[in-house]
Amino acid sequence: MKNVLVCKNCNSENPYYEVICKNCNSYLRERIFNIDLWKVLGLLIEQPSKAFSIIIQSEHKNFIIFIIFFISIKFLIDSMFLSLVTLNPEPIFEHLLRNYFIVFGEVIIILLLTSVLLSRINKIFGSITRIRDNFSILVYSFVPHTFALFLLFIVELTVFGGSIFSKNPSPFTVKETLAYVLLSFEIFIIIWGILLTIIALYTQTKNKKFTAIVVPIYTIIFYYCIYLNSIYLFK
Repeated sequence: MKNVLVCKNCNSENPYYEVICKNCNSYLRERIFNIDLWKVLGLLIEQPSKAFSIIIQSEHKNFIIFIIFFISIKFLIDSMFLSLVTLNPEPIFEHLLRNYFIVFGEVIIILLLTSVLLSRINKIFGSITRIRDNFSILVYSFVPHTFALFLLFIVELTVFGGSIFSKNPSPFTVKETLAYVLLSFEIFIIIWGILLTIIALYTQTKNKKFTAIVVPIYTIIFYYCIYLNSIYLFK
């Protein structure tokens, strides 16, 4: 099933992002100029498919760089956490600004390449999607990680202090139960982000098989990069 807008005047099929029918110039839907950030954030929790529809149909994809800035910080922190497991002996947390820009660049490149590929693959299956729409919904699917940065990470810092990025003592040694509880929340954030990605791509394409194939590959690539960062950025 293609995700299209059918003109009520002439019954022509139009891409989901269109405002005016290409055949008869009738209005297909209400025009959306900008993304209302707080409204969309609320909808990502309550009605994510509606949130992604607004993102796709909005003419200006505002707040994108703003979100990427913060999710890159969170992914750098995740790489630091993971390095406590992947590196032996203790990782060295130096050159954090340089490492941040490396992670920021990786995020941009992966999102951009994925967006281009999605647009080309969708075209093969007869569905027209714009690269900037693909890019935007992928970025907004990472919003849970910004929540984790401002809420969960602050709690972790408050509870564990200087031991949060240490093996001696490890947070799991200092406060074992609480450490596992917070780890559970971190896993929940990852799962929530994956679910939002599934909803985002399905809202864009209305193709269940396509979504089921793309999301696991995209997710593996992203988190494999975090794994590689944990090994090579903190030696």
